[in-house]
Amino acid sequence: MKHELWRNILVPHDFSSSANHASAIARDQAKLHGGKLLLLHVCDLPLDLGPDTTVILAAGSEPITMRHHVMATAEAHLRDLAERLGKDGVAAEVVVRVGKPADEILQFATERGADTIVMGTHGRTGLRHLLAGSVTERVVRMSPVPVLTVRHPD
Repeated sequence: MKHELWRNILVPHDFSSSANHASAIARDQAKLHGGKLLLLHVCDLPLDLGPDTTVILAAGSEPITMRHHVMATAEAHLRDLAERLGKDGVAAEVVVRVGKPADEILQFATERGADTIVMGTHGRTGLRHLLAGSVTERVVRMSPVPVLTVRHPD
């Protein structure tokens, strides 16, 4: 039985094992319900390294902006994941944005009409959680659609 909740699945990905595990669960649901995945990575550039900061990656190479470098690297990783998902029979679209992860995830979910969001959680507690905050927690609190959080089994 196909369920509309699993037709357009947003999977925010930070290239962690938790995000990989969430992607696998989203893949399974997409296969079961005939859905597709929207793979999103949000590059959160440090304040002291703005998007126009220029970097030289190797001796003799042309300088490129930090924004271009992080976006191109993230896109290559997501394309590799999308290719593997395609081999499993699931269509996946790749999108990379720059900004604050929770804000961009929520905005993207609305813009693209995501039916659900499937995302990993790192399971931080105590001081680490207080200092780092939780993108997943903010998305859960503010999301206009259901959010399935997945903690990687350690």
